Amino acid sequence: MKTNYLFPHKWKTVSGILFLLSFIGLVVVFSFDQGYFEIRSFVFAIIGQEKSLDYMFFKVIEESITDELLMLIAIPSGITYAFSKEKHEDEMVASIRLHSLVWSTIINYGIILFCYMFIYGMAFLDVMMVALLLQLLIFIVLFRYRMYRFYNTRPDEE
Repeated sequence: MKTNYLFPHKWKTVSGILFLLSFIGLVVVFSFDQGYFEIRSFVFAIIGQEKSLDYMFFKVIEESITDELLMLIAIPSGITYAFSKEKHEDEMVASIRLHSLVWSTIINYGIILFCYMFIYGMAFLDVMMVALLLQLLIFIVLFRYRMYRFYNTRPDEE
């Protein structure tokens, strides 16, 4: 079976380490950060806000870019890790990958709908930022769990 859409297997280890480190960094920044890990810089913003609540358009503003940098590492490395070939890629692995992707999409949108009904204001923006990585994380966990079960079931258990 041709799987041209998958990344090479050799990228899996490096991308997995980068994804894990950036994900831990995001959890720390969003949960515990009191400005200790903040990287501030002047950035070009198409639409932005500084200290006032007024929107500014096409301006250079000073902003913390810590979460942006971590997301720029987490998303591509997570996609690369999730969609890298296995050592032995066959139809069963492709089927497990497809089922994991479908279920991660269903679970992620269920969580988003729940949050859409019960979370309001600026907290909803945080929910949407988490949702960017949540489907990827759910897919990775489901796929790795199903692959673990696939490789570790004995033939007599079928």
